[in-house]
Amino acid sequence: MPTIRKIFVVIDPTTDKQAALTSAGKIASGDSKIELHVYEAVYSSNANVDAEALKRVEMARHRAWVEALILPIRANGNAVNVELEWTDKWRDAIAPAATRANADLIIKMASSHNSAERRLLKTSDWEVLRNAPCPVYLIKRDGIESGAVVLAALDIKRDSELHNKLNASVLDFSKALVAGIPGSKLHAVNAYASSENFVYQEDLAQIAGIDRTHAHAIEGAPEKVIPQVAEEIDASIVVIGTASRQGLKAVIIGNTAEKILDALHTNILTVNAAS
Repeated sequence: MPTIRKIFVVIDPTTDKQAALTSAGKIASGDSKIELHVYEAVYSSNANVDAEALKRVEMARHRAWVEALILPIRANGNAVNVELEWTDKWRDAIAPAATRANADLIIKMASSHNSAERRLLKTSDWEVLRNAPCPVYLIKRDGIESGAVVLAALDIKRDSELHNKLNASVLDFSKALVAGIPGSKLHAVNAYASSENFVYQEDLAQIAGIDRTHAHAIEGAPEKVIPQVAEEIDASIVVIGTASRQGLKAVIIGNTAEKILDALHTNILTVNAAS
């Protein structure tokens, strides 16, 4: 697992409850070397006022707000850099900003959309997952406590370099989460298409390095099986691999991580092929 030295936190300007910042602060609290890059896309339009004056006022107002939000994290000893970007293309701006910041991890609150919106519209989660330069942690549950269950979503039947690498990364990050959360447990799930692709529970357990009772090999589509298992074991975090796609295929089909975003009620850590 890569060492996390810079966490890129996406601020949601529509709420005072910044779950992404809270989670980032908890992660950083155990290591003063971890730096936070706190990002907010700001924009306002009003045809009846001076555009430049409006920009200055809004940027100053939002900076003061964000600076107040990060005071406890700075007081803990972590360095925090604040970046405000004036843009109405905020969905497109997040991933490039994380790339500029050389982020090791992106944390943002997950947006709620129905399946049609997820697959046909360009949501902020869609954009981040496809273009992020590093793993993305989407927050649905604020405050993961001790005893949490971490579910690693694997695909052990596909013998390809990409899937082998994704499986290894998913396990690395999952085990790191378990090591960092007191009393937590690791489970693994593998959805297989049919009896011809049968996955033995024992094989999944051996690959994941877990007890057989924590291995869940189930026939069915991943977007149905993974949320089902997550609910059954009351998972707090699901870790899943994702690969970017381009063009019309990306817009209409999506990948497994995107398909299950709204079906899961857990936090979701997506690990891309480059992680």
